[in-house]
Amino acid sequence: MWLLKFAFRNVLRNKKRSRLTAIAIFVAAMVVAIAMGWVDGLFQVIFESHIKYQTGNIRITTENFVKREKFSPVDEILYNSESLSEKIKTIPGVSSVEERIRFGIILGNGDKTVFAFGVGIDLFKSILNIKEKIIDGKIEDEGIYIGKNLAKKLNIKIGEDILIASRTSEGGLNGIKLPVKGIFQFNVITFDDQFFFVSLKDAKRLLKIPEGTTELLVYTKDYKTAGKVLGTIKSLLSEGEKVMDVKEQLGSLYDFVEIGKYVYYFFYAIIVFLATFVVINTMMMAVFERTREIGTLKAMGLTDREVFINFIYEGAILGASGATAGGVVGFLANLILNKTGVNFDFAFQGISMPMEYIIRPTADIYVLIVTIIMSTLLTAISTIFPARRAGKLMPAEALRRF
Repeated sequence: MWLLKFAFRNVLRNKKRSRLTAIAIFVAAMVVAIAMGWVDGLFQVIFESHIKYQTGNIRITTENFVKREKFSPVDEILYNSESLSEKIKTIPGVSSVEERIRFGIILGNGDKTVFAFGVGIDLFKSILNIKEKIIDGKIEDEGIYIGKNLAKKLNIKIGEDILIASRTSEGGLNGIKLPVKGIFQFNVITFDDQFFFVSLKDAKRLLKIPEGTTELLVYTKDYKTAGKVLGTIKSLLSEGEKVMDVKEQLGSLYDFVEIGKYVYYFFYAIIVFLATFVVINTMMMAVFERTREIGTLKAMGLTDREVFINFIYEGAILGASGATAGGVVGFLANLILNKTGVNFDFAFQGISMPMEYIIRPTADIYVLIVTIIMSTLLTAISTIFPARRAGKLMPAEALRRF
């Protein structure tokens, strides 16, 4: 304990230099905390957006649907979807089960035509909460609900009828005319630019699907329970039906997100490591300035180990003070921006993945803890060289230098 008090006293001997050293660690820790929050926030948006808009925690389709998914096959049908859905809802850990029917078509209004994706969905109960996304019009049990940017491309307005024509599950063509009841904005480039929603009833009428659906999306109360739910669902499936969790659906993207987290920790460490050069310089200067003092203390009985530990403590104190202040400032910055979010619409133009472009940095307490621990440890480690130099000084040699 006395060594720690001694180290505090030594840190305060040259307040100006100690302050500048702590500021260097402060800046590094603040940058790390902010960067960690933003990177984690970005990965979280990627992951959660895919679950919400495309994959669910678990998805059930036919095996052939998976093989032909890029063509949005409407002839691959889960005929027992209603009874299967009811059984899945009784599984512990399941929060909701949704039917979805996706199909790609050419939408036209006058001389304007664009390629778009339609989704048949429960307009009132879906986790997508379409009602809250409507910026013009209102939700009803019929009609078509179209993305803001897609509506702008087609120059279409509320109340106008639009003809939807598509290939059916029987292999032929069919078309229905529906009024535009609402225009939505999800803050998801893909949805706002290319998607529209219709009721399940209208989707099945258009695609001539008398019963069943093409996809069942299962949402669990906690991602940790998805594995158990997946195992139970497998026992309920018939031949030719397939169930997949989000990891299997995302494939390489999931691996990229998981690996990316650890890669970024390496870069965080580099940022702090670069800042520790200031600490090394400070400690080396302290060794040179206090050589005679070290010799005197050793002559009075201070061991090499105690001298070494003293300098480690000094570096740790400087690191901890700068890391704590920098971590707290970075955490508070993330906390503020987590509430408001930052619009990255300009950066996501042309990106087709279903991802919200309002990014909110993570403001979890673990970001603060990891920042402080990493910055303090790396700073303490960086003082090993000057501490060893001080510990190896012989008393007689040190006293002769001055």
